[in-house]
Amino acid sequence: MYVPVLSRSGKPLMPCHPARARELVRKGRAQRRFRKGFFYIQLLDREDGELQPTALGIDPGRRREGICVASAHRSFLNIETDAVTHVKEAVKERRNLRRARRYRNVPCRKPKPNRSIGGIPPSTRARWDWKLRIARFLMTLYPISVIVVEDIKAETRPGRRRWNASFSPLEVRKAWFYKPGGSGWPKAPEFIPGIRATP
Repeated sequence: MYVPVLSRSGKPLMPCHPARARELVRKGRAQRRFRKGFFYIQLLDREDGELQPTALGIDPGRRREGICVASAHRSFLNIETDAVTHVKEAVKERRNLRRARRYRNVPCRKPKPNRSIGGIPPSTRARWDWKLRIARFLMTLYPISVIVVEDIKAETRPGRRRWNASFSPLEVRKAWFYKPGGSGWPKAPEFIPGIRATP
């Protein structure tokens, strides 16, 4: 694992070997920093540096998800995270508690329209939002220029409207995730779902 490097102004630079990071800190050219459990160094005498094309790879999964940051010659980070799986039960419990309160002799608000009809289910939205938050965080530590997501495609059947409407949570919302401008991406890099580049 290579150590992320930030410039004096906080711009992500190319990661360095741990031995190189220790040398920079020992010579007083860098400071040791931590951000959400990630160790990195911040240079004190440089504002910019030469960057290489760096990719962020995301491998979606039902229970586990793989995240990788790599360049053409080496891998800087490989992590495996747990997918968000608790939202469905949490929404169900919240609904049951809300319904129970309506039968008590206590003040309560007027029931709102059913917001669960249409749109994206909360559990599916939470899965893709989790990937988005991880990607945005890693973009603050690594000079990521391209994002690659393992693309999936659900099987469709002609004339089967119900079958074609019910897809895996990995399929439903991927179009939203592939639009950097509309999904909360910061200064969006080039985005490649699978091996197909999108404009």
